[in-house]
Amino acid sequence: MKRHLIAIAGRKGGVGKTTTACGLASIFASQKYKVLIIDLDPQSNAGYVLGTDPTAPGTVELLQGKKPIPIKASENLYVLPGGPNLAGHTIQSLDPLDLADAIESLQYDVIIFDCPPGVEYLERLGLVAAKIALICTDAHPLAVMGASRVIQDLQVRQKKNRKGASRLGLILSRIDLRRSMDQSLDQQLAEAYPSIKRFIIHQDASLAWAAAERVPLIEYDSKGKAANDLMTVSNWVVNE
Repeated sequence: MKRHLIAIAGRKGGVGKTTTACGLASIFASQKYKVLIIDLDPQSNAGYVLGTDPTAPGTVELLQGKKPIPIKASENLYVLPGGPNLAGHTIQSLDPLDLADAIESLQYDVIIFDCPPGVEYLERLGLVAAKIALICTDAHPLAVMGASRVIQDLQVRQKKNRKGASRLGLILSRIDLRRSMDQSLDQQLAEAYPSIKRFIIHQDASLAWAAAERVPLIEYDSKGKAANDLMTVSNWVVNE
């Protein structure tokens, strides 16, 4: 079975990266894929959202060449927590390829890298290790600018034939079409990036409540708008 390596990035905070990463992971797990989330955020929110111990050994130890045991969050779904030590000097000095090398022996069908906001050396580790980048934004101008910077960085890597995500998708998160800014976002991004696939994740309280109650989305509400939207994303990942 082909292995799917997916980075969830966005540069700006608060645009739904972790909820997208955890929601998408739960969709894949429900489809019988063996899924691992690697949390690259010093805040370690992915581990918390999935109901595991966010302080357990995880991504730092993996990057140090150790063999941390991923924590089982639910059937087929595992997580390596992040944590404050990701901000340490040792991690900052890593080569961008070190995470890609570290995951070579990991036996998972889907690996999702939950990239942090505003910490480019950690984001770069995920983007270089991934084959697919899903870049999150909402309608806020700063969020669109942050997504644009991620796209530009990846396009530069592609032009230089460097390792990194080569398939890109834009995640338009928390979209409520009753809001005028949300109505124009899809067209704005279509004009700026006509060759990049766009996915709308509608505003859905189940995303927030699943995170708050620390339950994978597919277990909390498998038939909600967000779950259906993320199923569309998972289908694109595996079928393109």
